[in-house]
Parts: sequence; structure tokens; C-alpha cells
Amino acid sequence: MNWVTILWSMTASACLTLAVIYLLAWAQQRSNWSHLLFALTSLMVAVYAGMELRMMLAQTPAQLAAMLRWFQIPIWVIVVSLVALVRTHLQAGRTWLAVGICSLRTLALAISFLAASNLHYRDISALRQVVLLGQSIAVPVGPLSPWMLVGQSRSLSEILCVSHFRRSMEHGHHTRNPQRAAQGL
Repeated sequence: MNWVTILWSMTASACLTLAVIYLLAWAQQRSNWSHLLFALTSLMVAVYAGMELRMMLAQTPAQLAAMLRWFQIPIWVIVVSLVALVRTHLQAGRTWLAVGICSLRTLALAISFLAASNLHYRDISALRQVVLLGQSIAVPVGPLSPWMLVGQSRSLSEILCVSHFRRSMEHGHHTRNPQRAAQGL
């Protein structure tokens, strides 16, 4: 085994452990949806890590392109469940920001499956091998897709959401429970 495989496997294992712990906590307190949302987020980060590892070890451009397309599903679940977690557990955030973030991520997911190749590349023509932690990994080569801006705008909206939440906390409003929200940060 090599360091890339070890580290990505450890990440996935830690996330699966958290997912099980929080799923069991939710089973004991079914009214506490934040436990279920955190378990779902942790599970999807484990899936994300596994898919990312498979992409790095891809042998052909077609394998990597297919993984990039399916990679969007765990990303969508992570984003939506984190937004819901902020709304339910921290009882904070603007509804329009939450809807905007989830809508942009949903659009990115749809584009990834409707576009000719995927959200990030028009076409993956080759794989370039680079060394990461002593291991050779695959990096896609090809023209970038203009649809990639949808995913990047979603990232920008998340940054705006965190910035808004932080400012709200500094001024002590836009949350029903400021102590809980501050602990969550």
C-alpha cells in the first residue's frame, strides 16, 4: 500500500465511524434531526473519499470521466445536508441563501449528467501522471467546460453564507440560539 491509499482510506474510515456514531445517536433521539443529517454528511464524505481515490488511480480517461460524473452525487448530498444541518442544529442562516446554495448544487448535478462529458471538462483526452506523496496519480487533461462556473458559483455562495453567518454571530442576531451556534463553529 502507498500513502495516498492509506490516507484516503483513513479519511473514509473516520467518516464512516462518525456516521455510525451519529446514526446510533439519532436512533435514540429520533426528534434530533441534526444527528441524522451529520451521519448522512459523514457517510457521503466517506463515499467522496473513496470515489476521489478511484479517480486518482484511474487507468483510462473514460474511467476518470465516468467517476467525475458520478462524483457529483455525494457532493450534492453533502452540500444539501450541511445546509440543512446549519438550519436545524444551529438554527441560523438566511432561507434565501440556503435555497440558493441548494439550487446551484442541484443545477451542477443536472449539468454533470446532461453535459457531453461532465461538469468540469468538455472532454478528457488523456491522463497525465503526477506524483503525490510518492505515488503516481492520474490527472485529467482536456479543455475545461464553461459549466464549471456553476460549481464555482455554488462555492462562492457557500462562502457568502459562512461570512453572513459569522457577521450575524458577531452582532448577536439571525439565530435563535447564539450560544449553540457559536459552539458549532
